[in-house]
Amino acid sequence: MSKSNSQLQSRFYVLLANQCAGFLNLAAEVAHSLFCMCYKFNLQVENATTLLLLAEIHKRSGNAVLGLPYALASLSFCQSFNLDLLRASAVLTMAELWLSLGSNHAKRALSLIHGVLPTILGHGGLELRARAYIVEVKCYLSDPNFSVSESPEVVLDPLTQASDELQVLEYHELAAEAFYLKAIVFDKLGRLPDREEAATSFKKHIMALENPHGEDSPTTMS
Repeated sequence: MSKSNSQLQSRFYVLLANQCAGFLNLAAEVAHSLFCMCYKFNLQVENATTLLLLAEIHKRSGNAVLGLPYALASLSFCQSFNLDLLRASAVLTMAELWLSLGSNHAKRALSLIHGVLPTILGHGGLELRARAYIVEVKCYLSDPNFSVSESPEVVLDPLTQASDELQVLEYHELAAEAFYLKAIVFDKLGRLPDREEAATSFKKHIMALENPHGEDSPTTMS
C-alpha cells in the first residue's frame, strides 16, 4: 500500500471509528487497526491522533485505567514532533481520565488543565476551548476544598463562555453538560430562577440530542 493510499484509508478509519462511538468495543478495534497501519507507514500525526482516539474511547467506556496509557503515548508522540495543539488535547484527555478516577485526583487534573489552557485558548477551536472550560469546572466542583459560594465566578465565567460557544456550534451533548453544571452551581448559590433557566436549557439540548431532526432548536437560548 502506498503512503498516499494509507493516508486515505486512515481518514476512512477515523470516520468509521467515530461512527462506532455507540459500539465502543468495535470502535476500539477499528482505532487499534488504524494505529497499526499509521505506525507501519510512519504517519506521526496520525499516530498521535489515533492513540488519543483510543484514550477517548476508553474514557467513554468508563475505563480510565486503560485510557491513561494511550493518552500518555499520544502525549509522547506530540512532544517528540512539536504538535503543540494536539499535545494540549492529549493533556486535556489525561485530565479527564484522572478526574474520572475520583475526586482525590481533582487537583492533579486541574494542574494539567492549567498547564495547557493558554495554548488551548490561544490556538484551539471553539469545541476544544469549551471542553477545557467544562473540565476545569468539573475539577473545581470535585475538589472538596473548593467553595462555590466564596468564588462563584471561578466556575460560572467558564461555564457561560462554554455554553455560549457550544450553542454557536450546536454541539448539544457538551452544551447539555455545561447547562447541567450551571444548574448545579446556581443551586449551590441559592439562585433558584437561574437554576431553573439552566435546567430548561439542559433539557432542550437533551431533547435535541434525542431528536436531531426536530424543528425546535435550542440555539437561540440564553
